[in-house]
Amino acid sequence: MASTSVVGTTTTVMVGITSASTTIETTSTNFAATTSSSSVTSSTSTSSVSQSSVGVVVPLYTYPTDSSWSTLILAKQTYPSVPIIAIINPNSGAGSSIDSNYVTGISDLKNPGIVVLGYVHTSYGSRDISQIETEMSEYQNWYGVDGIFFDEMSNLGSTLNYYSTLANYANSLGFTMTMGNPGTTVDSSLIGVFSNLCIYENSGMPSISSLDSYPSSGDGFSYIAYGVNSLPSLSAIQSTAAYVSYIYITDLGGSNPYNGLPTYFSNEVSNLSQ
Repeated sequence: MASTSVVGTTTTVMVGITSASTTIETTSTNFAATTSSSSVTSSTSTSSVSQSSVGVVVPLYTYPTDSSWSTLILAKQTYPSVPIIAIINPNSGAGSSIDSNYVTGISDLKNPGIVVLGYVHTSYGSRDISQIETEMSEYQNWYGVDGIFFDEMSNLGSTLNYYSTLANYANSLGFTMTMGNPGTTVDSSLIGVFSNLCIYENSGMPSISSLDSYPSSGDGFSYIAYGVNSLPSLSAIQSTAAYVSYIYITDLGGSNPYNGLPTYFSNEVSNLSQ
């Protein structure tokens, strides 16, 4: 895991923890996605349009005054049928005090129906639970986020009680969504402990074999692929969409692939709306 300074605040970057062979062709042309059967609708959304089956989960690890925030809002306003999750990360977590720019920025994200999750890290099940619970409470009290994103999630079944405790506390605070990020396949006992599990976070598109390990339609899973130079072809997206309910594909890479949005982000969201 690495830290990077972004417009006066320090953020923690999710780092993929497993490798997978890339078997998916890419092309610079747009795609229309044939997708799975899940969607999450924010309680703040006033849109009555039918939802796309597959949404976008964006690690929005930039400061609220960065143009990436307004670009994300515009994408949701333009394509309201596409579910969008934004993961915000004030300072490797909630930070030491409330930030008024985040208060305004999060409100602006939620207005068109973007689901906002607050970032916490769990150190693969070794971080003190009380520290994480404190951060969850701060996210609720300071920013009114919709849920929590648990990074550095262990994939071992022996950590089930640990993550169940965190999930129960999140539920007690009234959060409507929780997402864990093991970044790889997990023990079957961990499936369902959170609303969604990110089962791939790595450079390049995932192979089908890295996504099809579970007897599920993909409702509770997602993947994040960075360093993907061009938007994947229609057939490539279709081949992965049956296994997940959220995706994020970006051409950014290096030590911090989340310090902005991909150059093809508008096309990524547009084609999921078709």
